[in-house]
Amino acid sequence: MKKWSVLCFVFVSIFLANCKKVEVGDTPTTPDATVSVLTTNPWKVTKITDLNGNVIDKNLLPTEVKSFFEVYIYFKEDKTVRALDPVALTVQQGGAWDLLDNSKTLYIDLGKTFKGNYPINKLERARMSLRHTAVYSGLNFDVFLELVPAI
Repeated sequence: MKKWSVLCFVFVSIFLANCKKVEVGDTPTTPDATVSVLTTNPWKVTKITDLNGNVIDKNLLPTEVKSFFEVYIYFKEDKTVRALDPVALTVQQGGAWDLLDNSKTLYIDLGKTFKGNYPINKLERARMSLRHTAVYSGLNFDVFLELVPAI
């Protein structure tokens, strides 16, 4: 029996030694990599959360913030950005974007409803999280816009 225990231990050790470490996310480390992640595909807002990660009911959000859910956002390499209605396939708004603060902040100008500096909380190929300050009844509150590829 002791022989089997030693043999099992050796096999398990070899198996564990050959396992690769699973990397969490693929956050870009250079401005070029950040641009590549942004421009690879369109993005859509899937949810808005408070700073603790709790999802905020869409019906409780101000009208201008609700409009984030209604468009696909296309970032182009030439620093232009478009908001496309996914049903009618028409451009709702157009403007510009840029990276600021060593690629830690995303400036977006899509008109009145989607304009400003959005600190990047997380940016990966499958997920983007931007911090936004919304105004509701004269009060400012910070939220995270959670985006995923719209493909």
